[in-house]
Order: sequence, then C-alpha cells, then structure tokens
Amino acid sequence: MAHPKNWINRVVYFSINYNRTPAGDIPLYSVAVDTPQHVGYNASGNMGSMTFIWGTNLRLIVLASIVLMLLEVTTLGNDLQAFSEARAIWVVRSEATSPEKIRNVVAYAKKNNFNVLIVQVRGRGDAFYKSNYEPRSEALQDQPPDFDPLQMYIDECHKSGIQIHAWLNTHYVWGSSDLPKSPDHIVNKHPDWLMRTKEDTVTLAPTKHTEGAYTCPSNPQVKEHIRNCFLDVVRNYDVDGINFDFVRYPNRNYCYCNTCLSQFKQWMDKELSPDQIEALSSSPERLAYVNAFPQKWDDFRRKQITELVGQIYRRAHAIKPGIVVSADVFPSYDDAYNNRFQDWKLWMKMGILDLLCPMIYTPDFDEWTKEAKDAVDSANGRHVYLGIGAWQVDIEGSKRRIEKARELGAQGVSFFAYHSISKDGTDDEYMAKLKETVYQTPAEVPAMDWLKSEGNQ
Repeated sequence: MAHPKNWINRVVYFSINYNRTPAGDIPLYSVAVDTPQHVGYNASGNMGSMTFIWGTNLRLIVLASIVLMLLEVTTLGNDLQAFSEARAIWVVRSEATSPEKIRNVVAYAKKNNFNVLIVQVRGRGDAFYKSNYEPRSEALQDQPPDFDPLQMYIDECHKSGIQIHAWLNTHYVWGSSDLPKSPDHIVNKHPDWLMRTKEDTVTLAPTKHTEGAYTCPSNPQVKEHIRNCFLDVVRNYDVDGINFDFVRYPNRNYCYCNTCLSQFKQWMDKELSPDQIEALSSSPERLAYVNAFPQKWDDFRRKQITELVGQIYRRAHAIKPGIVVSADVFPSYDDAYNNRFQDWKLWMKMGILDLLCPMIYTPDFDEWTKEAKDAVDSANGRHVYLGIGAWQVDIEGSKRRIEKARELGAQGVSFFAYHSISKDGTDDEYMAKLKETVYQTPAEVPAMDWLKSEGNQ
C-alpha cells in the first residue's frame, strides 16, 4: 500500500496505558496507534527498552516511537523521582549506646532503601540526648560525657537522606524493682507523680498486665514535665519529627492516686447539685466519686491523655511549624479506647497528630488487614504508617503487608524493630529479601500537604 502524502493531516488515535510493576517501583508504558484506515502500531516500554509490532505506515510508527521515547525519557524519569512511600523502622534505645551501633543502624537503613528511623531517646524517664529536664541514661555510663546519641543519629541520618523522628516514651518511666541510680530520676525525686492502683500502691517492676511504673496523667506537674521533655527536643535538635509512645494508661486498674481522685472530684462538682456534692463528700469511701460515675471516670481519664497530646502538638508546631508529630497506638480501637483511654480516632478528627502509627504486630494477616483498614479509614486526611511485628512475621508475611498497605492507601509501614529484623545488626537476610521484591528502588517520604504551608517539606 502506498504511503499517503498527507499523512500528517490524518486523524491519529493514540492509546497510552500506564501501570507499575508488582513491586510498585518501575512504571510501564504501552502505546497503541490507529487511524481510520486501521494502520496499526503497538509499542511498550520498560525503563527505556521498546518492542515494536510493525504496521504498514512507517511515518506513524516513527511518530508513535517519538511519543513513547519522550514518555520514557521525561515522564518515566520524573515519576521514578516522585515515587513516594514511607519505609520506617523503630529503633530501640539499645541501638543508641555507641557511635558504632548508630552508624550500623543508619547504614543498614540506607542499604535497604528505608527512609525513616523512629529512634527511642526517652526510654524509662531518662535521656539519650542532652536533656535539660532528665538524667542521662545509665546505659551510657561507659561513653564519654560529650557523646550525644540523638545528635549523632541526626547527623548520620541527614547525611544519608533519611528522616529521623525522636521517639519518647510518654508515661512509662521505669520497669524494675531496683530503683534508678540517679537521685534526679522521677521515681526517686517525685514518687508522688507515679500512677497508683485502687489499693493506693505503686507498681515498679513488670507484672502480667503492667510494664512497670507510669506517671499520673492528671497531675499538672507531670503534664508540665512531659511537655518540657518533648519541647526540649523540638527546640534543641534538628529532628524531623517527635513520636509519642506509651501515651496512655497501662490498663483500667490505673490511676487512683489522690491527685487523680481530687482532680476528678473538681471536674464532676461542676455538674452536680450541692446536695449531691455533700452526699458524696461525706462518704467514707475513698472511691465514692469513681463508683458513682464510672462512665464519667473513663471520660476523665481519656481527657487527660488527649489534652496532653493536643498541648504538645500545638506547642511543637509553634516552635517548629514543619515538625511531624506522631503517636504509636494500640491498633484495636475498642481496646485503646476502653482499656488504655487512648482515643486516637478523636486525635485524628481534631488534627492533633500528623502521623498515626498503629502497632499492628499480630502474625494473623486477616486481623492485620482489618486493623490496618480501620486506621487508614480513620486518618481524616493525615498520614498512617502501619506497624509490622517483624519478630513474629516472616519475610513473605511482611511482603504481603507492604502490598496490602499500598492497596489500602496507607502512606507506608513501620517495622518493629531494627534489633529483631537484623538480629542486633548481625543478619541482613530479612531486609535483603524485601529489597529484592518490594523495596527495589529508593523512595521519597510522602509530603504532608498541611505542613507545607507551615514551612516544611
């Protein structure tokens, strides 16, 4: 068939399809060209390689080839650069006790295409940084006084293009029957700040239901101290984020200290008649108000946690507008709400978190998926990094979770924890396998649009 001289004026139909590889890393293009005369051309592209099924109109083929190459060279390249997904790891404080450990953690993250480290710097009412409010951790006693783990993590992470979020345990401050060595530790200096049971006793060592000693969430001095600890980090360190953990009660059996009971009485008296107040106040029962208003008592406890999160969120953003504020939460909302008094769905509605990190550590994939979907559906436009309990989830299970997180619309996942994934830095097999399949290329941390206007990202 002769080539028409006026081919350039003919109607040409282009069909361009765009997909990603199963790993989500490499975009694929296919182009089909047709004319009213059914002159056909097909081409596909993958990272610059093309396969042609030749049609009869050479000039149309050339034109389509040019379109495809432009897509390959420009759109594809830009898309790879723009691919975003959070790949986070929680790093416990045992990996902050020496310069060598810190370098190894960051190198491991960089090698395996991770882009966020959530590093524990307040473990048990102590500091793995230069704190103005709490004693230096006993775990650093063999290091020189000028060794600053948090600052070193910041330096190493930022050199490697990795975000660092400072993880601070909020209310959990001790977990041993042996007292802290420092006289300035909360347990020694302010024993009246600690949570108490109904029997008015303090728990120091771990039990079946409690990790150890927590501070009382309703105590105004406790609230001020915790705010100071978080904001101390925000003011003095170039961290990309701050992360709440143990921002909750251990269970329903706490806190029944005198401060809590007094605060609850004041809160309830605003709603009661004089006769009700007189009757309750004259009762010999220490827990008269609590027993009379059990639902209000639960509301009161939730209120203490929510207020603290909101106060720190707003003050942190006032100091550093672009900082990311996140929280590690119990993934079952029913459990979090009713037993831990951790109302994270309300926090997302209020916009007092930028990032939710549900600790979905279950090895059961269906349960993981259910809790993951609930977290994503409750995000209210904010970001979610879905937790994976790597110590009890095998490589294939983690791969499935990463793929499901993408399907659900989460911004990424976070692995707990570096020490279990890497066997304390001695084994690279776990993440090497994931890198081969789902983390083949680096990714950018997804931008938080509501923070852009505040000067970040």
